[in-house]
Amino acid sequence: MSRDEVFDALADGTRREALRIVHERSPGGVAKTDLAYELAAVTDDKPLAAVTEDDHRRARLDCTHRILPALLGADILVETDDGRLVTADRPLFDDAELAALLELETTDYAGDLDGLFAALSDSRRRTILTVLANQYHPISAETLARDVAAREDGTAERAVSRERVDEVRLSLHHLHLPLLRDAGLIGYDGESETVSYEGHPDLRVEWLETDADGADETAVDPGADSENERSATDESAADSSDKGVRTLEGRERIVATGQSLCERADDELFMMFTTTGLLEEGCIRRIEDALDRGVDVYVGSPDPRVRELVRERVPEATLWESQLDWLDLPANGESVGRLVFADREAVMLGTLGTPAGDNEYDETAILGEGPGNGLVVLMRQLLGSRLDSRDAIDETVEFEISL
Repeated sequence: MSRDEVFDALADGTRREALRIVHERSPGGVAKTDLAYELAAVTDDKPLAAVTEDDHRRARLDCTHRILPALLGADILVETDDGRLVTADRPLFDDAELAALLELETTDYAGDLDGLFAALSDSRRRTILTVLANQYHPISAETLARDVAAREDGTAERAVSRERVDEVRLSLHHLHLPLLRDAGLIGYDGESETVSYEGHPDLRVEWLETDADGADETAVDPGADSENERSATDESAADSSDKGVRTLEGRERIVATGQSLCERADDELFMMFTTTGLLEEGCIRRIEDALDRGVDVYVGSPDPRVRELVRERVPEATLWESQLDWLDLPANGESVGRLVFADREAVMLGTLGTPAGDNEYDETAILGEGPGNGLVVLMRQLLGSRLDSRDAIDETVEFEISL
């Protein structure tokens, strides 16, 4: 079954009511004429005994031409040999999820369900929501378009062409983002082309999977089994429980990821910013929140202006300064721009390319997560012993770390 078809079928209150009736009668099922009687009673808000022949005729026509074709076409309902309707053996939702979904009609959010399911009835919109759900502040429509294109094409963001980004961005601007905004799922400023995630009280993460992610029926070439198995084994080895090192591109995504690591820190947060432009207000707020949670926060920079900003805004944080000029990477002309190391279990290291003007840089970062991740292990070896050895140092003064 196609998720697009399923959500499109559910984007109608009468269809959901028909599904509820059939679901309650399954596995025995219900005859189409009986379904029409019950739908007429619900639609006209009258007892079943008060339904007239005209009411029944209108409901039967609606079932025949609009309600049942969508539910049957999406494989939500099936018709038995004797013409009765039952819920499918393998629907998108299991029994518990389906029952909970149908109960939403009685909540205060029932009026929003048409818009919610209509928004989810397109795989690109589900991908958009997946991307935005991982962001902690608004991002540009262009950044969103590049991420969406990369996910749809199954490739790295840097491999997405400018033409492809422009194509996706136009579809976002003219179609998908306005629809998601009207459904209350996102915030979208058409003038500045910035997008933020708002969510929905009834939206579930598993609904955002694409057909390729889920268990939808897919034709498989039996002759490709061995190759697929080898590929899966290789991917499993490269993406273990601690995952591999990921590459992030674009300032918005890098900032969002760094802020996410700050929010996850429970015990210790080690950070470095080379310029004041990298230490945004959102970063300051998350440092304050971490300190309020009792997290030990270390903030460093070779730039005295950054250190002065930290003293003014978050004096409880411990300042540090590198002894060596370890920030330049002459092999490719880039330099380290930011570092976030949370609980010695997750690290993001960002680099700055050649300035593009107005002190703006092309940014790239690598991200490692998990105590066994290679990048995390390396950073722990570089910084862990030095942090542990500074216990005797007064936290009110700056200290130096030799790297």
